Amino acid sequence: MITKNIYYQVEKKYAGTRLAVIGVLTFLSFLLFGQIGSDVVKEMFMISIMLGGLFLFSLLHYAFLVRYPQRAIAIRKSVVVLLDVAVLTMLVMMFEQYGIYFLPFYVWLVMLSGSSFGIVYFYTSIIGAALSWVTLLLYSTYWKDHYDILIAFAMTTFLVPLFYLKYIVQMHAKNEELTEVLSTTAQDARHDELTGVANRKVYKEEIRSAIKSREFFALMFIDLNKFKVINDTHGHHIGDEVLKEVVRRLTNYLGEQDFLARLGGDEFVIITRRKKVFLAKFVEKLEQAVIGKFEFEGITVPIELSIGISTFPDDNRSEMMLSKFADEAMYIAKKSPNVYHMFYEDLTEEQKSISN
Repeated sequence: MITKNIYYQVEKKYAGTRLAVIGVLTFLSFLLFGQIGSDVVKEMFMISIMLGGLFLFSLLHYAFLVRYPQRAIAIRKSVVVLLDVAVLTMLVMMFEQYGIYFLPFYVWLVMLSGSSFGIVYFYTSIIGAALSWVTLLLYSTYWKDHYDILIAFAMTTFLVPLFYLKYIVQMHAKNEELTEVLSTTAQDARHDELTGVANRKVYKEEIRSAIKSREFFALMFIDLNKFKVINDTHGHHIGDEVLKEVVRRLTNYLGEQDFLARLGGDEFVIITRRKKVFLAKFVEKLEQAVIGKFEFEGITVPIELSIGISTFPDDNRSEMMLSKFADEAMYIAKKSPNVYHMFYEDLTEEQKSISN
């Protein structure tokens, strides 16, 4: 699932643009490599190799953040910022007097890091730039002799972004606000508004994922008995509280290997990956945890369930048939006195014909 964090969207766009630019520069460097004798390109072989390596890294970086948008966020951003500063420093050092044309890119990298990644990486890029100036002064004979030019560009690198620091901070705050709004919207779109559990859309994703994994699971359709009577007798606000209480009781009982969603009305669904040998006991304890009286505003109402269960791959391997079988088993459970659950595999041929 693609993250709704606005910084991820900006990071992905930046990574794609960066990959394209480095790809073009790498291609041009190999073209210029053939111009033997030019003072500008006498180190072009090493530059071409360096850019080629940067291009491969950029390709892997882009693939990683697309495949794993939530992993190593701080590390991958910091590595990109510091690597770009390091490569720029190498270019300035290798081109010597012609490296002056690369110096303005320090300002560009600092500004771009702040606007694309956030305020923390704005400071990270400034620290990286400062280390690069020290490196040039210590290890580059040319720039050591022309330290006055280096210092002038260093001051520019630090001063220009400071004029835009207020703008970057405001952009950071706006991005944080947009991230919160998008996350809330995404949460609302995937969860039931009344009870807070997953909705039908998420259930569809979950069952398809479960089938794709090819591992055993049980599909449990749940319907509340006499829920319409509760609504008609006590009002819909009491019915809503009953639904919330059912979810609370289910959630308290279910474990990490269990998935719960509300399909609508008084219908719920559970997908559990518990082993088949433990399934019957699990269902019995679930009934004990949920079935019982509920009191609200001085009103006492009973909570009862009808549960129909189908299993993958025993009953079927398709989403449609598993749902159909669980629904049929639930229908038989609802029609049977003193019975709260039914496994599809336990239905007789007569019961299957009745449910159809």
